[in-house]
Amino acid sequence: MTATADLLVRVSGNTRDVDSKLGRLGSKLGGLGKVAAAGAGVAAVAVGALAVKSVMSFATVDKGMREVFTLMPGISADAMSKMTDDVIGLSTKMGVATDQVIPALYQAISAGVPPDNVFTFMETATKASIGGVTDLETAVDGITSVVNAFGKENIPAAEASDIMFTAVKLGKTDLGQLSKSLFQVNPIAAALGVKFGDVAASLAVLTAQGVPTSVAAVQVKGALAEL
Repeated sequence: MTATADLLVRVSGNTRDVDSKLGRLGSKLGGLGKVAAAGAGVAAVAVGALAVKSVMSFATVDKGMREVFTLMPGISADAMSKMTDDVIGLSTKMGVATDQVIPALYQAISAGVPPDNVFTFMETATKASIGGVTDLETAVDGITSVVNAFGKENIPAAEASDIMFTAVKLGKTDLGQLSKSLFQVNPIAAALGVKFGDVAASLAVLTAQGVPTSVAAVQVKGALAEL
């Protein structure tokens, strides 16, 4: 029995339909690239529909960025200027206001995303927030929580985002609920060596059956504690 199946049996107390449901789920998770590509397509359409330039004043952008720069002692004036330009560029490209980008950027850096590739991460998170119908800070929180729990060497941000988006598509949840519930289960799953894909698959199956996301996370945590 797979790790995901074992989790679900422990939560539900029976094996009926678990194998067939996991078979369908596994094939979809196995084709994660296709699902992710579809998600990116949805996000691209949404970005096109939302593509507007931020109307924040320079003074407001400057104030927000100065808060970000407090996380990077010793940053040069040139690096500050480039990062500010990158914020405006991301805002324009993705159709997300800078007053959403800047706090999310602060959160990403404070969560450990390296400044030298933070905008690659931010673009991933922005696509996830649009496709998952949630705000950018929530998407950043969810993705960084996964990467920090399981280790960036084990699950890059883009993969974490793809798996979360797949769980949203296959379950009855959204990226916001998922992001806010993962703290319940990620630490114990990572400590036990359970892959995030198995955690997400379990949450997708349980929420598809009508279990609220937060409750499903607690149930999966309890099942993991019994392994």
